[in-house]
Amino acid sequence: MTKFKQFIKKLAFITIALAVLSYIAFSFTSEAWTTNTWPLVLLFFFVSNGLLYWLFLRAQQKKLSTFANFFMLSTSLKLLVYLAIIIVYLFFNREDAPPFLLSFFIYYIVYTGFEVKSIIKTQKQAENESKE
Repeated sequence: MTKFKQFIKKLAFITIALAVLSYIAFSFTSEAWTTNTWPLVLLFFFVSNGLLYWLFLRAQQKKLSTFANFFMLSTSLKLLVYLAIIIVYLFFNREDAPPFLLSFFIYYIVYTGFEVKSIIKTQKQAENESKE
């Protein structure tokens, strides 16, 4: 099984687990702390992390400096895009700010942690394969 397919399977598992946990959490919290956009935010993180990992795998096949440059550039662009999404959403939905920001932040931490862990693991495997 390719690295990308393994990543997508794990990413799907994380997304489903977060969806179940979010549904349970939002079922037991007040309306003031509930956002109806959480499924879309989960879908956004699933798609964006899948796309970024695929691009990382492609960049990894090139020189190490190319991969490092791509990693830094993509991380910076990702943060700017995420910030732009937050600003635009909050501009149009001020009343939904606290629950949206909280759910977005939690999802960001989980997905970013998984992404970084996967990239480091993939990079170490590539280094070991090149030494052999």
